[in-house]
Amino acid sequence: MCTQIGDLSEETLPQLFSTARKNLLNIENHDARTSDGYRVLIDTTIETLERISLVVGSLHLFSENEEMDEVSTESIKFLLTSAFQGFTHQHHYDYQKRRSYLLIAREYYKDFHHICEVYKLAKPFEMNLDRMNNPVTQNNRAEKIQKAKQKKELEEKIAVLEKRDDIDEEVQRDIYISMVRLWVMRCENEVYNINSELPILEHMEKMRNGEVAPLKPPKVKAMKPFILVKSEQQKRVFGAGYPSLPTMTLDEYYDKELKRIVDEQNNAEKPGPELEDPDEETEESLAKARAWDEYRDTHKRGWGNRHNRS
Repeated sequence: MCTQIGDLSEETLPQLFSTARKNLLNIENHDARTSDGYRVLIDTTIETLERISLVVGSLHLFSENEEMDEVSTESIKFLLTSAFQGFTHQHHYDYQKRRSYLLIAREYYKDFHHICEVYKLAKPFEMNLDRMNNPVTQNNRAEKIQKAKQKKELEEKIAVLEKRDDIDEEVQRDIYISMVRLWVMRCENEVYNINSELPILEHMEKMRNGEVAPLKPPKVKAMKPFILVKSEQQKRVFGAGYPSLPTMTLDEYYDKELKRIVDEQNNAEKPGPELEDPDEETEESLAKARAWDEYRDTHKRGWGNRHNRS
């Protein structure tokens, strides 16, 4: 089967696919993504993949009513067309329209994953996952590590098989199916990345349009400087040398921080402010005072700082 490319050149469908695959490697490894060469590479790859897609569609190579065993060996690799289109649009050079290209890329990835599910080359995958609703945790870290290992094993397997001199149809079929499985894994990861990036791009677009104000950094209360020493003796020495700076020992600092934490916790537990006489002692305030006194009686100063002490 031949397809006309331009006015003067003619390439077969497998040749077009080989060209597209080489272009994808160049896109992935390109180190000058603002150059004219990169723009030409993206544009020509998109055009090549569109031509492949049109021919594959007109030949009806794939159907949702057939099994993988019914697909010819040479047709299997064309399952990757949508994945390649998604990848190329995801790496488009027009960053002003990046959100639009990411949305297009995600649709191509979804189409690819769907047809792979039909042929039992992929399991159902939630296409709305991102770093907000599915962050890396201890629970799923092992699964992600396992997928990374499987991806590396597939890459190594394909590289070894393609270097063989005796590639018969069975080996070639194994290569193509392994390539599809590899891109299924890449597809799922790239959709996850796209979903995570889109909200950021949407927020930036709203900021440019003046729809939302830029987030202001929170004000941090400045901490007054002080000299932290280990003992009362050092406190007297350093305090004399720096009379303008307050001086406290480690024990005093620990006690002060502990009281601050306890006070914050107590304030957080209050249902709300009530108007009352500030000089009037309530049952709650007396209970807190007693609790604090009991704590000081049972936890002597420096009890938690026993390092290097006899």
